[in-house]
Amino acid sequence: MLWAGNDQPLYKLVQKAVKRCKELGGDISDLANDLNDITHEEAPELKTSFYSDVMMASVREVNYHEVAKHLLEE
Repeated sequence: MLWAGNDQPLYKLVQKAVKRCKELGGDISDLANDLNDITHEEAPELKTSFYSDVMMASVREVNYHEVAKHLLEE
């Protein structure tokens, strides 16, 4: 959530997804899937290494459902 609120390009993508979700009825699971997709699509290309594995492991640990719930409550 910290990055989604403080990184301008990411913020715009997230807000667009939230707006689209609300227009379609506000399904948390759909928004969570969209946020997961955004996160993976925006991840930088890294060569295979320990560091890229750790970074992607941390991205997989994000609870997108909780983030979506928070965003829809705002």
